[in-house]
Amino acid sequence: MRRILILLSFIAAPIISAAAKEQAYWAFQPLTPVKVPTEEANPWARNAIDHFILENARKRQLSPNASATRNSLIRRAYFDLIGLAPSRKEVEEFTADSSPGAYHQLVSELLSSPHYGERWGRHWLDVARFGESHGYESDNERPTAWTYRDAVIRALNEDMPFDRFTQWQVAGDSLKGDDALAQALTGFLTEGSTVTNVDGIDREKAMYDKMDDIVSATGSAFLGLTIGCARCHDHKYDPISQRDYYRLVGFFLPGKPTDRNVAIGDKGGTVKALTWNGGNTRKNPLLSRGDVEQKEGDVGSGVLTVLSPDSSDITNWILETENKGGDGRQGLARWLTDVDKGAGALLARVIVNRLWQHHFGVGLVKTSNNFGSVGDRPTNQDLLDWLATELIREGWRLKPMHKLIMTSATYMQSTEWDQKRHAIDPENTLHWRRHPRRLEAEILRDSIMNTAGTLNRKLYGPSVKPWVSSDAVKTGSTNKWPTNVKDGPETWRRSIYVFMRRSMRVPFFETFDVPDAMQSRGLREKTTVPTQALLLLNNRFVRQQATHFAQRVIAAAKARPTDSKPEEWRAIVEEAYWLAFSRQATDTEIKLGTELMAKEQQTVENFCHILLTLNEFAYVD
Repeated sequence: MRRILILLSFIAAPIISAAAKEQAYWAFQPLTPVKVPTEEANPWARNAIDHFILENARKRQLSPNASATRNSLIRRAYFDLIGLAPSRKEVEEFTADSSPGAYHQLVSELLSSPHYGERWGRHWLDVARFGESHGYESDNERPTAWTYRDAVIRALNEDMPFDRFTQWQVAGDSLKGDDALAQALTGFLTEGSTVTNVDGIDREKAMYDKMDDIVSATGSAFLGLTIGCARCHDHKYDPISQRDYYRLVGFFLPGKPTDRNVAIGDKGGTVKALTWNGGNTRKNPLLSRGDVEQKEGDVGSGVLTVLSPDSSDITNWILETENKGGDGRQGLARWLTDVDKGAGALLARVIVNRLWQHHFGVGLVKTSNNFGSVGDRPTNQDLLDWLATELIREGWRLKPMHKLIMTSATYMQSTEWDQKRHAIDPENTLHWRRHPRRLEAEILRDSIMNTAGTLNRKLYGPSVKPWVSSDAVKTGSTNKWPTNVKDGPETWRRSIYVFMRRSMRVPFFETFDVPDAMQSRGLREKTTVPTQALLLLNNRFVRQQATHFAQRVIAAAKARPTDSKPEEWRAIVEEAYWLAFSRQATDTEIKLGTELMAKEQQTVENFCHILLTLNEFAYVD
């Protein structure tokens, strides 16, 4: 008997050691207070973030850049928070205001703009794999899916605490069934691609594909984990078992997407919204090798063992909700946001990392959808954990976090570059400078219309389908986009309101790297290819907007008294530069612009079109 016990102890030791190692992984650790570095005072630092940055920079003998010019700061802040350039008046008022609180006030005003929700809602829709069609070959439309997009925008504009934002996307219908926004946010569960037109065993396979989409998206969006990798076997790299995976499936197996009338329309009206309709708990087998024909037992519902330190089986905890019936999603929602007993610490780390990513271009964890062992480790874990703790202390509200980040000296740096510092830190992981960043496709399109004076700033409502070349439409097996569209104010809305068809992305968007929404996307690919320049030169929409841009600057120039044609051209150049770049044109630029328009067969329209194709238009310092 003693020999057996000794043998068992040898077998168990590696298992216990492996489990302890998994539990000790940095992303699965509870949040603990992080002390802000307190080295000697440095006049560069503006808030706690900067002390974390300085501590790491000093270890490599690096000094960060000084602050950018006020002209650069206002343009940066506007594009980061609302996705639109500041007007000449706004720039001149800000640059003339030398008071210490002017920049803080600017950030606060932008955070209160209704366009903030549109800008940051677009970031979240990538994560939520938002699409308005099923995908795959048939790719049928979902005419009521837009209500989820609008709910996201509204929630962000209201500064809904992120823990509630998370809970309502998973279980808003059961947590707050009488709240229209809570119901509409459950559209998160419905937004993924769906296989249609199948029968028999294929229908069941398609149903489990849908479950996989939901579980995978939930894991990626909220926890930064690739839970879907455990569908057919235990996860190869992270401590996620196949049993864990199917226990999560158990929360969604009883439900299905459904349309319901929701009071989120204008003036108190109701609209049909694509939402999730839960059911009652049902038998939930584990599928061996992910095969629907190899069902094993009933694993019930549950959460990830590695993120439940109190117990590996928390079924009773999951069922401790106001409503004892149903599918248990209330418990799942609470577990996701519970900092002490559940996944709340990881949830906080993931979302503050997303905020950092969209303000700086790269997250503190570069792989923002994968905090697992094959993802990148944080470049500054103390700062990440401190930010996560601050988010929770602020009641999970995102707007104070934006302001904290944007008022740091780290964010306010110039883009100045030199070889010496680049040689020490070529990827800028220590944040010694600001990287110029190219506008995303949607913001680039919005900026073109905003500059031309054609942008329709209407908020919310059903999606629009702008003009697309018939040649692009005909590339599919069926016509999945209208070919008789006439562009105008109704289609010149902000790009977040453009219909998102998975098999027929607007070519402008596809060329500039908009993802296809087939899966959660934490970070977009960034390409620089000739077709992008060619599109800006030849696309009918861009040329059309250049014409409106020209008409706008000509009208403005005529309002200024001039004595000659060269003086009129000068006025046109000055007005165009303010509209396109939010700054005054230099003497050299005025000279080149007037010389161009003075040439035979050159026009104001050509000059305006050139401005829309310049790097300065597409990049923000």
